[in-house]
Amino acid sequence: MDALDKLIQLANLSGALDLRCLLSGPLELDHAPAPAGEAVYHVVLDGACTVMRHGHAPLELNAGDIFFLPRGDAHVLSIGPREANEETAAVQSHHNGAVTVQSNCGGKKPGVDLLCGRFLYAPRALLIDVLPDVVHVAFTRASAPYLAPLVQTMRREAEEAQLGAPSIITALSTALFTMVLRAWLAEQPSLAGVLGLLANRRLGASIIAMLERPAEPWTLEMLAKEAAMSRATFMRAFSAHSASSPLALLSHVRMQLASTMLTQTKKSIADVAADVGYQSEAAFSKRFKELYGVAPGRFRQTNGLV
Repeated sequence: MDALDKLIQLANLSGALDLRCLLSGPLELDHAPAPAGEAVYHVVLDGACTVMRHGHAPLELNAGDIFFLPRGDAHVLSIGPREANEETAAVQSHHNGAVTVQSNCGGKKPGVDLLCGRFLYAPRALLIDVLPDVVHVAFTRASAPYLAPLVQTMRREAEEAQLGAPSIITALSTALFTMVLRAWLAEQPSLAGVLGLLANRRLGASIIAMLERPAEPWTLEMLAKEAAMSRATFMRAFSAHSASSPLALLSHVRMQLASTMLTQTKKSIADVAADVGYQSEAAFSKRFKELYGVAPGRFRQTNGLV
């Protein structure tokens, strides 16, 4: 397991395809901010639309584009008229057995054909925290040949609504997150923060060590050894990629692991604290509350699965 895969598992990622939209304009679809723990995505199968976010330049989306808002920010999808002087019909919705379909085309070719869905993730997921506000890739690019077959399968399942389609679509939506992230990472000329650390083979080894052995009494010297560097070289290399210190990142990793244990196991808070390197339950609870805003016990009551 690589560090990115571990972070995806820690984020407890799952996907959901909510809508197939076959729409013509002029039309503006206002999307309010998503609830905490939800990211939003739009896949443009055909046609075009414009994404507008407050304080940002409009972004044109065309067939093949995938637009992903990791923190589910408010936005507006603007769809232009397919023909001059075209009037907008009322949007009709129906569930076809696989997804909800929204359309105002009356059998005509839509101005845009969209798949719209969500990615759900654990509170304060480290991976989501380090992503930019917008992730934008295209499944038509030669650099991401694996995306087009996935999207086309999602489209077919959403369209044909055969037996088991909802389960297949959910699984494909979950896979879409990782594939979109992989495609986006491959296009970045340089990366900063945790993503930059993961992209560096030697520094990434220290992150993997934190993730796999959080109970270790890690020191800078020990982390530098995992990266096969001296302490001074490790600190210089780490600082070149991240504004956060190694021990601050370690603390965040430990809290992310702890939040997963609190929601998915019946371990006592003291045992969870020990498993992530805290001998003092009080010290663990204080740090947890600093990051999540609530004590571990209350967090478990609110988010726990057990």
